[in-house]
Amino acid sequence: MTGLTCEHWRGVLAMDVFGKGSATDRAGLRAHLEVCQECKEISDELATTHDALAHVDWSALAPTTSASPQLTHAVLGALHSAGQRRRRRRRSAGLAAAVGGLVAASLIVVAVVSIHSAGMPPTVRTEALHGTPSVTASAVLTERSWGTSIEFREHGLTGRGVYTVSMESSSGKWWVAGTYRAAKSRTVDAAMACALPLKSITGVRVTNASGTTILTSYANLDDD
Repeated sequence: MTGLTCEHWRGVLAMDVFGKGSATDRAGLRAHLEVCQECKEISDELATTHDALAHVDWSALAPTTSASPQLTHAVLGALHSAGQRRRRRRRSAGLAAAVGGLVAASLIVVAVVSIHSAGMPPTVRTEALHGTPSVTASAVLTERSWGTSIEFREHGLTGRGVYTVSMESSSGKWWVAGTYRAAKSRTVDAAMACALPLKSITGVRVTNASGTTILTSYANLDDD
């Protein structure tokens, strides 16, 4: 597990908050969070949001109209700003930060409740990956409240090593979504996850054990 970057562990965080992933990944993540404050803060925020949503009683909620894209954008923008302010004053105002965290979590619940009650399907985008001859691969990206889930499929790679699937953010950084082993003459299907919002993902790539990109695809943002 030595030598792995924050990019790798932030890809593991989205799986870990839902109790997914291997025992080895969870142990490595715990060790990384002990020495990386920035990743620890991201982990705490994901856990807080997940716990808040777990206590929502959907059956007790009255139907609501669907949330407009403008309202959803405003809510998520307010949450991001609140999170930044909360981190800046965490040491000097612990109680105020805790209250701010509860308010931010409730904003997420309101946005999710509106979408859930209206029965709106999640946004889905499919990316075809290219690069290595005779290899076909695709990634179905589905918008989630915590980020993006990925249904990855690949056929044709013959190497026995571990391959890494990563998402590129609009800032140009790459986030690891998961890893898999190629299966000669067989199709590989793998479920992965990334904490990035779907609209922030501008590209998908597959790299081999040495870090060389062998498959890639970039999103067509003109459709947004």
